[in-house]
Amino acid sequence: GLVSAEISPRIVGGSDATYGDHYFIGSLQKRSGTSWYHICGAVIYNENIIVTAAHCLENGVPINMYRVRVGDHKLNNYDEGEGLYMFSAMHIHPYYNRHAPGYPNDIACMRTSTPISFNNYVGSITFDTAGSWAGQLCTLWGWGRTSGGGPLSNTLQQVNITAITNTECASRWSVISSATINSGHICFYSGSGASACSGDGGGPATCGNTLVGIASWGINTCDGSLPSVYTRVSQFSQWLATC
Repeated sequence: GLVSAEISPRIVGGSDATYGDHYFIGSLQKRSGTSWYHICGAVIYNENIIVTAAHCLENGVPINMYRVRVGDHKLNNYDEGEGLYMFSAMHIHPYYNRHAPGYPNDIACMRTSTPISFNNYVGSITFDTAGSWAGQLCTLWGWGRTSGGGPLSNTLQQVNITAITNTECASRWSVISSATINSGHICFYSGSGASACSGDGGGPATCGNTLVGIASWGINTCDGSLPSVYTRVSQFSQWLATC
């Protein structure tokens, strides 16, 4: 069936990321009792803002129940350059609808309580404003399961996968009626078993040194048989500028 990516990131068919290559990635975490657990990926927009998927956040949950870890490579270890930040504001896109076909406008931004300290392992990435990217080899990033139903990965994963046109994406997803693709989506597909699995929510897709997508949804079998669907950040550049 169709799943929005919302438990913990899983990159299937990928490999361990190289430490330091992923300076723009954060681990969005939620408090449970006295402990914190990883719920989604996030991307550093600037020294004050991180961007994630709207489906990662719950309306009505106090903002002090969330935090972000940046500069993280292995979730269960302290990594050089790592930082922890709480939030002072949270903005879910006003037109996000978790009940609409295709989960449109699945994007949110969060303002850190103190500026993020940039270093060799932590920094912002350029967000796409106009590109099409179809046919280019891009990279999906995330922690979590490395096979459908497999064990969690402590180490950040990455997988190289091709960006496809929205027309091709919609055609491949037409077997599932609720899987609506619109201009706010960007899709990735290689047919080789590589995918962002159910749970890669909020995690980044990069083409070259540009952030092009935020993980939104996919197929829960995690076998790469259907495209991974991401929020296309170029469609939201004006909204992001207001965060």
